[in-house]
Amino acid sequence: MSRVPVLTKGWHRTPAEGCCLLELTSVLAGEVWSDRPACVHPVLACVARCVNDQSTTDGRRKLLPFAVKMIGTDKAPAAEELVAHCVRRSGITARRWWPRGLVVVRAVRAMSGDEVLRRLLGECVAICREAGDGTGDEQAARGAAGGRRGHRAAGHARGRGTAGDPGAGQVARRDHAYAR
Repeated sequence: MSRVPVLTKGWHRTPAEGCCLLELTSVLAGEVWSDRPACVHPVLACVARCVNDQSTTDGRRKLLPFAVKMIGTDKAPAAEELVAHCVRRSGITARRWWPRGLVVVRAVRAMSGDEVLRRLLGECVAICREAGDGTGDEQAARGAAGGRRGHRAAGHARGRGTAGDPGAGQVARRDHAYAR
């Protein structure tokens, strides 16, 4: 019998400590354990981290399907469109000179309610899917089935170990834009 993962707030050094939405995505994509998987668009990843942390425990449970849906969005050229969408949905005023990550964090923090946050994440995934070539559902399914096995993203544990193997000398990354 397989166990359904329980999503929790924040980052985790190993799967034994828990997992966030993006750490689960990294494992499903066959990447090294990280909250910054190479297969997910960086702005979408920022939205997903914030939504994961803003959601309640019950709300996080409903985010599980997004772990597969985000795989393969890394090639989407939708950074500005994602940021603009988050700003529109939240109603915040963003300064031009603010970095994208800060704008996304402030936008998501301005929103509340699990349904609202889940809808925002779904819309952002759709924007990436529409904007990118070759980021269809079949690619996400390949990634979830281990189609990227052996892939080691630069900067993610320096290529050591395998996904979710805490004994292989992996170093968890903790550079959340939203860490308090």
